[in-house]
Amino acid sequence: MLPAFPRDLNVDIRLDDDPRYIGTIHDDSVARARGYKAALIPGAFVYGHISRVALQAWGEAWTIRGGMGARFLRPVYNGDRILFRVGMLEGGAAMRRAEVSVINEDGAEVASGWVGLPDAAPVVPDISAFTLIPRPEAPPVVSVGSLHPDTPLTTANRVLTQSDFEASLRSFGESEAFYESEDIVHSGCIMRLAMGDAHNSFRFPSPVVLTDIETQHFAQVRPGQRLATVGRVAQVYQRKGKHYLETEEFLLADGLLVARFVRTQIYAYDMPRS
Repeated sequence: MLPAFPRDLNVDIRLDDDPRYIGTIHDDSVARARGYKAALIPGAFVYGHISRVALQAWGEAWTIRGGMGARFLRPVYNGDRILFRVGMLEGGAAMRRAEVSVINEDGAEVASGWVGLPDAAPVVPDISAFTLIPRPEAPPVVSVGSLHPDTPLTTANRVLTQSDFEASLRSFGESEAFYESEDIVHSGCIMRLAMGDAHNSFRFPSPVVLTDIETQHFAQVRPGQRLATVGRVAQVYQRKGKHYLETEEFLLADGLLVARFVRTQIYAYDMPRS
């Protein structure tokens, strides 16, 4: 049972000093030059903070069999103080869940989602039809209309080192002692790794923007395990000048299925008419 609901959680969200942000919209100077008040926080980090609500509610059980979803509605900026407002626990044995609303200092909802836990271990999907495909040195270039459903994803298929594990906790600004004390890889980290495999399977015409994600955990991940992703392009579509890609990703740790992600992202934009 989820304790002390409803409840609020306040978080100051800050980017770490990862050099990958330099020269991108996740760099304060670049973002301000483009008219934003500060660097934009990647959706993966907002996701990671939402998962903190679930960890506080259910503890280790959630990292083994829990689920969550998130939809990203407005930008979150480096240094923002964000309120996570959690609703009442609802649903049945298959998934007891609570809605989560993410609100900025101006009172605007920047993301929404849910966290949940089934009473028993979920049914593990059959992924025997998927093949582990190494990422090529030069991923294929994607143009609008060239992506098709069932196109397979590739993977880096690499060991998550202790150094990687520690860096991920710093990146997410994780204040919960659980992950470090129990040597369990952060829920946001495993999502980000699967997302990285999906994004690096192709070369997109624009920086990819995460809009929606749903997650189901099946087991925990520990540093030192070899992580690989299998999956596919689930669908592609266009809406209001934006081109969307939905992927289905299965993350494996030493060959064991540990999580499924269904993710939607914008990968291209229509050129404005002159």
